[in-house]
Amino acid sequence: MRRGLLAFEVVALAFAAGPGYAQMAHAEEPPDLTPAQIRDMARSAHTPEQYTQLADYYQARRRMYVKKASETMDLWARRNAVITPLNEKWPRPVDSARDLYDYYLHQAAKSAATAQRYSNLANNAGRQ
Repeated sequence: MRRGLLAFEVVALAFAAGPGYAQMAHAEEPPDLTPAQIRDMARSAHTPEQYTQLADYYQARRRMYVKKASETMDLWARRNAVITPLNEKWPRPVDSARDLYDYYLHQAAKSAATAQRYSNLANNAGRQ
């Protein structure tokens, strides 16, 4: 139930982001920025362009996590097909693949929410 709800949230946030992020559709991975650089950008942002740059970064990061989740879903399906109950070890490889899939979906949802927040800040800063 939780996994289905989280997947729905990711898809809903992806559609809610809308065409504003169409310019970065070609970029697969976020720009090579360190966490310290992102923190500095977030602290010093006050113009719509700076907020848009942060929103684009988090949107690219969301796409990266969704791509990783889909790759992990394939791994999960392959591992799920090979279960042998006689000499199974715990945690099972299928469990670790499922946990990794859930982690990627969670990170994608967090990135989408952060991108939406910065997009809203860019819109509000543009009005002032």
